[in-house]
Amino acid sequence: MDREALDEELGNQEHGGGLGRRRWLTGLAGLAGATALMRPGVARADRYGPRGGTRVLVIGDSMIAGGFGLYLARALGEERGYDVTRRGKSSSGLARPDFFDWIAEAADLVEEGPFDATAVMFGGNDVQGLYMGKASGAAEWIRWEDEGWSEEYARRINALADAVAPDGQHLFWIGMPVMRPTKFHARVQRVNTIYRAEMAIRPNARFVDIWSVLADEDGQYADRIYLTPDDGETKRKKVTVRAGDGIHLTVAGAHHLTTHVEQVIHAELSGQG
Repeated sequence: MDREALDEELGNQEHGGGLGRRRWLTGLAGLAGATALMRPGVARADRYGPRGGTRVLVIGDSMIAGGFGLYLARALGEERGYDVTRRGKSSSGLARPDFFDWIAEAADLVEEGPFDATAVMFGGNDVQGLYMGKASGAAEWIRWEDEGWSEEYARRINALADAVAPDGQHLFWIGMPVMRPTKFHARVQRVNTIYRAEMAIRPNARFVDIWSVLADEDGQYADRIYLTPDDGETKRKKVTVRAGDGIHLTVAGAHHLTTHVEQVIHAELSGQG
């Protein structure tokens, strides 16, 4: 499917073409898990680009299962020439391994041999309690407000990082964007702070900050922001980059974010960063 046809398909989904809005998990995590751009239930690892080159793994929640992840994988694979594997799971994250265990999944993905680089994007489904299992003598949950939440979440981040980059391979942890809902906005800022801190102390790891990429010129949330068209025009135009809920991305927003993120990744992997 070419870019125009793909954009049309995702745009139809964005405007309600049979997809609808779902509540994934409880509370704010449920809001974040849905996406106006997703294709329901990407259940396999898709491949892009020539085989045998620099191997890049792209994993994450519905942002990766949907339009942004698809555009990112294609940009890195078909345009930059990397050997890209994409695996996205809607509603998932690191908070609920009882629903989907990303650490185990990552270990399975790299079993055939480690990837040279991994791009990760989680967060929207993680701003909730952390499920700890039913081990005897231990609490089943660490609530968002509980002491120890940040420490346990950081532990899970590093466990996933160890699974995908066991020998210090490149790791790009893509942060959460600015959000409109006030409470959700504050919560994703907290997880971004943890991502940034943990990536700063890992070899060859980088936190990819996208907060300002989807913000207005004052760094605040906006449904529409000024972008330079890719049709050769020089005059910037105001473009709608966020869906109506103030959380998800439009097709234009997914393209805009892809341009920023793939350039960061390519610059690092090609030695230009």
